[in-house]
Amino acid sequence: MRVVCAPDKLRGSLDATQAAAALAAGVRAAGGTPVEHPLADGGEGSRHTVQTACGGAVVDVDSVDALGRPATTRFGRLDDGTAVVEAAEAIGWDTPATAEHDVMRASSAGLAAPILAAVHQGARRIVVFLGGTVTMDGGTGLLASLGARILDADGNPIAGSGADLNRIHSVDLAPARRALAGVELVAAADVLSPLFGPDGAAHVFGPQKGATPAAVELLDDGLRRLAPLLGAGSAAGGGAAGGLGAALLALGAELVPGAALVRRLTRFDERLATADLCVTAEGKVDAGTDAGKTVAAVVSACADAAVPCVVLGGTITPEADRLYERGATAVLPIGAGPRDLDTALRHAADDLTRTAYAVCRLATAQLHRQDARV
Repeated sequence: MRVVCAPDKLRGSLDATQAAAALAAGVRAAGGTPVEHPLADGGEGSRHTVQTACGGAVVDVDSVDALGRPATTRFGRLDDGTAVVEAAEAIGWDTPATAEHDVMRASSAGLAAPILAAVHQGARRIVVFLGGTVTMDGGTGLLASLGARILDADGNPIAGSGADLNRIHSVDLAPARRALAGVELVAAADVLSPLFGPDGAAHVFGPQKGATPAAVELLDDGLRRLAPLLGAGSAAGGGAAGGLGAALLALGAELVPGAALVRRLTRFDERLATADLCVTAEGKVDAGTDAGKTVAAVVSACADAAVPCVVLGGTITPEADRLYERGATAVLPIGAGPRDLDTALRHAADDLTRTAYAVCRLATAQLHRQDARV
């Protein structure tokens, strides 16, 4: 039995490549033939996943982290000349360290350096993967660092952070647009949330980034004020990466679902053509999974290809049942039983292997039964 192992990362435990290897070990132990195909949705690991499949070079760039301190980030240069930038590598969960996360102070300014470096090296097409940031500044830090004039009511320049949102009075995007003149900009979003409102960036993702209930309200008010200044309105994906989606849309970017783009660039559908089964996984399978994440894209692709698809998760919420409507064959937890989070994270690889082994034994038994009937 040929089994495509196509997981996303399990945040805090395994990257997508490690998760694919763990699944493959279970498939192999059950007598199947695994095909490792790690995926991403525009968040952490997207650049690496694409470059693993497509090749190209990695270019280091001096920049700043989400709190404005000197840091090194990178961008990928594919063989066709396309530049690939991952926001999470510049202003993601590991920059700064978790203990230093401050959503009100965090700025997207550090994303400008790899984008500008790609432009200076001649890139005429730049794909920016948006997910996995610690920011909630509506992309104002990025815009200001690209040259946009963002002013308060007294005409003073604003550098851009979550705390600055309610002070913004005007935005002149012309200098930033000139900096990117002649470049085709593609924003690959991990979610299609709007910029503001009950389903917007602050309310849905602010708490994940450490925002208190009071801070969520302040951030949502600020993003609501920013929307008409950017001309982003309630565009789907505007709330991706704390509002970076809206900022890039304002610069003329084409916004696309990140999971679908990674799926296409890595030629995932070709792997399904000869598959008997696909197993995918992520850390938490919940309502967000169905809003544009990797697992939902995998399930949809498998449904189109008539390949059974089993979804595995470290945590499964009731909302995960939505995946059955997309065509999932089964949605299963990988945990062996109740335990604390640290223990679960440490054992994630073994749990993936064990569960993939069980799934493949069951699928093989069903295939054998069908063959016997024939």
